[in-house]
Amino acid sequence: MKHPIEWLKSHPLTRPTRRQWIRILVAAVCLLLYGLLSLSAFLIVDGQPAQRMAQRWDSEGGAAQISCFFPDSVQAEPETILGFEYTLKSKLQEASIEAASENARLFASAYSAKGTITLSSNLASAEVGAYGVGGDYFMFHPLELEPGSMYFSGDDMMRDRVLLDQNTAWQLFGSYDVAGQPITIGFGPESHVGVVAGVIRSEGGWMNEKAGAAENTVYLSYEMLNTYGQHSGINAYEVVMPNPITGFAKGMVEENIGFEKEKLQVVENSNRYSMPALFGVIGQFGTRSMNAKAIIYPYWENAARGGEDILSILLVLRLVFLAIPAVLLVLWLRKRWKTRTFHWADVKNWLADRREARWARQAEKKAAGQGEKADGKGK
Repeated sequence: MKHPIEWLKSHPLTRPTRRQWIRILVAAVCLLLYGLLSLSAFLIVDGQPAQRMAQRWDSEGGAAQISCFFPDSVQAEPETILGFEYTLKSKLQEASIEAASENARLFASAYSAKGTITLSSNLASAEVGAYGVGGDYFMFHPLELEPGSMYFSGDDMMRDRVLLDQNTAWQLFGSYDVAGQPITIGFGPESHVGVVAGVIRSEGGWMNEKAGAAENTVYLSYEMLNTYGQHSGINAYEVVMPNPITGFAKGMVEENIGFEKEKLQVVENSNRYSMPALFGVIGQFGTRSMNAKAIIYPYWENAARGGEDILSILLVLRLVFLAIPAVLLVLWLRKRWKTRTFHWADVKNWLADRREARWARQAEKKAAGQGEKADGKGK
């Protein structure tokens, strides 16, 4: 049998026929569409920073972000959250899971309640949507701030600072540069004068707008909303924690949160956009929108669920556009195989000849080396 290179030279590829050109064009278009859909999927995921806390917490992938959403029938309060976190810390220590360093934390968490509240400035007054937050809320939700603005956290001694979105700031003050301005929280005798910590830039994107991110909104401490506004209790709790094995963190939260897990919606944000998770969304087609738990999701979860729906459709299309070129390639290889002019026996014989030739060369070199040694001793 000829050397493979020689065989290829003696069997040059013929010029593609019109049908083959059409197949090549179809494959190229499918691969292009696959690339565009993959880019679209990346942009959707990249536009969900609230779902990537685990990556920011541990870039090596050893952590998981878990979110719990409570229905109105479940009365979650800050004391409930503190009790769960005490239990969680004990459970992690029992599992011999320790923080990376002496000053590092084992986990970080945040909670929020959605409601309404009345805000007033010296120019105007308005009732707006409100998120009463606690813990490291803005670590989980790194909203973009206007210059001069700053976040507040659950550790602040003064709980009277508020963050306004752009629409609310303009409606109340006619400006975005309002950091440090006094603002009245509540209405009438039941009111309190707080301070504007800053202004949050509205989250862009069609998905976020449809999910409710474009509504007039204020962010303030849970205590302030609880005292001067209206809400139905904490409806979202988020935690990022070690996840040594798959499902460890989610199982730990479900078992120790203090409520029956059938009444809650527990989500592992860290892998919700993975291929297995998206196949799960596809499997729930037709039943996914049926919510028997009476849970009102915050806007970021609505946006994330909408992203899952779109990404699952994109996944199906991507697989289709990837399968078409693969099938065409297999058909082409199959045709080339049927028209081949060699057989496996020829290949085996050629390999055997090459092996024997290599052994012969090695034997010649060995014999030549022994001859040189013998001549050296004779002299």
